[in-house]
Amino acid sequence: MHYFNLPLIVLLLLTACTAQAQQPVSADDFSQRGISRFEKNDLEGAIADFTKAIELHGSQLEFCFYFRGIALYRRGRLDEAIADLSKAITLKQHPRFYADRGNLLAQKGDFDSALADLNRAVEIEPKFAKAYGDRGIVRLMRGEDAAEMDFKKCFELDKTLEPQVTAAANHIKQQIVLRAEHQKPADVEIAKFSWTETPSRVLNVAPSPVVPASTTPLSQTGLRVLGDPNAKDQPGPPNLDPLGTSMTTVPHRSDTRIRGVDYKFTASIKNTGSKTIAAVQWAYFLVPEAPLEAFAYVFTTKINIGPSKEKNLRDEVPWNATGQRNTPAAHNRALFKERVVILRLDYADGSYWKSSGRQ
Repeated sequence: MHYFNLPLIVLLLLTACTAQAQQPVSADDFSQRGISRFEKNDLEGAIADFTKAIELHGSQLEFCFYFRGIALYRRGRLDEAIADLSKAITLKQHPRFYADRGNLLAQKGDFDSALADLNRAVEIEPKFAKAYGDRGIVRLMRGEDAAEMDFKKCFELDKTLEPQVTAAANHIKQQIVLRAEHQKPADVEIAKFSWTETPSRVLNVAPSPVVPASTTPLSQTGLRVLGDPNAKDQPGPPNLDPLGTSMTTVPHRSDTRIRGVDYKFTASIKNTGSKTIAAVQWAYFLVPEAPLEAFAYVFTTKINIGPSKEKNLRDEVPWNATGQRNTPAAHNRALFKERVVILRLDYADGSYWKSSGRQ
């Protein structure tokens, strides 16, 4: 006769039932596990689960294609990702789908199609702040002046996007200026120029609120793919966060004092022409002799310079806006050659001169 430990058998049965219950069976089970794996950055597992959900013809297939597409993108499979987002769009005209496919198309260099997708995103959802920011980036890469209007609209709708969008835009502007061959205006002479480091202002900082911090890095084009679809300006399915965004609190006491170094730039220019200059767009180049990264800080200064008059252009880069490695500084200044380039002149009569900036 065999004797069995009844409590142990019950425990084993319960464990087996629980394990079986955890195994996905239906399409919805696979899609939910796919989302869980996505959030844990188990991208291959997420791709497999979303594929199974699609094969089983589950509900809300548009989101299965969407999430699988983003997982494929993060695995470096760009063309497959675009194909999946296109399938999602055929099932649902969702502004998020258009915006993110636009970002991926921009990374492929297809700026025309990217712009069309981002246009469609803001057409469907006029308060989609991130889509305006991304469209501004694409327009900037296309050389369109309308980029600044998109940035302004983006920041009006969501001020928290301003730091990342501005940083991306500045990086693109710098790369464009560095690659271009610039003409010299006939009616302006650059007399002298310089830059200095100065201690930044001491700031009294109020307690910082909790702000969303994206875990998705900037792409080579400066665009971020995905955000929180539950944000107030980005409609999306409930309880789905494709980014896996985290909420980061930066605690500061109200008397916190922040110090840094501001970079102040000055260029003295003389108007040798016959028309009054009302604004100057100029760039301060710092180009290394050694194999380091080159820098070009771009400024626009509104000013009144009459014929035969000379005035100083002044601007600055705050200490917390550099954010790049090997930034020119007092200790390594000798490694860089400096020059100033005039990019555009606006005259008081409404006319303007602009460097062709051929690349």
